[in-house]
Amino acid sequence: MLADQAGVIVFDILPEGSVIDSAVLARLVTERTWTDRRLGSNAAISAPNDRLWLATGNNLRTGGDMASRTVWVRLDPDMPHPEARTGFSIPNLDTWILDPANQSRVLWHLLVLVLDWTAHGAPSSTSVPEMRQFTRWAQQLGGLLEHHGIGPFLANTGDNRDLDDDAAEWRVFLMRWHELHGDRHLSANELRRTAKGFAGSDPWDGTFPTTGSGQLLSVKSLGRRLTGQIGRWRGDVVLRSVTNPHNHGRSYWVEHRPAETRSSQTPERNLANPQTAGTAG
Repeated sequence: MLADQAGVIVFDILPEGSVIDSAVLARLVTERTWTDRRLGSNAAISAPNDRLWLATGNNLRTGGDMASRTVWVRLDPDMPHPEARTGFSIPNLDTWILDPANQSRVLWHLLVLVLDWTAHGAPSSTSVPEMRQFTRWAQQLGGLLEHHGIGPFLANTGDNRDLDDDAAEWRVFLMRWHELHGDRHLSANELRRTAKGFAGSDPWDGTFPTTGSGQLLSVKSLGRRLTGQIGRWRGDVVLRSVTNPHNHGRSYWVEHRPAETRSSQTPERNLANPQTAGTAG
């Protein structure tokens, strides 16, 4: 796809409620250059990753690291049969835009908007949220829109976090963990024992991580999952860990820090969402 001349690549009409969760896709929408093996050979190729990647569907959601790499556009016609709408300013837009004369007309207007913005010093927006390494892009695009009275750009970022199923599940689990055990340090084995062998009610209220078939994870699998969550904020809760220097075993606990308390911490306590350079966006 990167070898083609198309500027936009679309995953069109995904099944309703699909969860977009792919480590490869997270890298793909982030890295400036993509290197991979050419199909049918052992030769590696590198290509500029200058595409716009889009996905369409009804009530899509995100998982993993995709949420913070995503800009959401929600279309709500607010009517039962949107396909029956009439009275558009430009009827049959999909065919209208294929006319080269119309394409030139649209491009001319866009360039006028950009030139007017740059003539006024190309002001950047100061209200857009941080967006990993895309922050500068968001500030400039938000500034262009605000200059022309359109905005606020990315104002739905907070709502979009609720569409991250992975983060939501971990937050519910960590909150229940904190309710049950406070800041008590537990090994993966001790934690697993709190979720097994109960007759009747489940103290975890169904929030404890399980396999695809609903069985409890093994101690080793649970430990691996917990280790992958250390230091990653899920709302106002975060999993912490310490290693025993004698047996090198890990113990875990949950820190609950309400947003107003966390925002008052000094910059030196920058513990939120540490990631390696390979996964940070």
